[in-house]
Amino acid sequence: MNSIFHLTSIGVENIVKIKAKVGDRVEIVEMIDSLSRLKKGDQGIVTRIDEEDDLIWVDWDNGEKLALLADIDKYKVVKKKE
Repeated sequence: MNSIFHLTSIGVENIVKIKAKVGDRVEIVEMIDSLSRLKKGDQGIVTRIDEEDDLIWVDWDNGEKLALLADIDKYKVVKKKE
């Protein structure tokens, strides 16, 4: 995950750069969620980006509708929306 670190008046802040866009197809590289059936290699379509909470909402091919945590979960964009 690409991150940019910069100093603020209260310390160091981590700004996460979300590389996915609505309509992109993404694939899980690593996700730690014991309550989900999702696993490495699963794919889905990005439906919404919540930049304030660093969430990437995805409709997964297995039927789940679950967000990636942009600063924790690892994913890759496998196909950009045309």
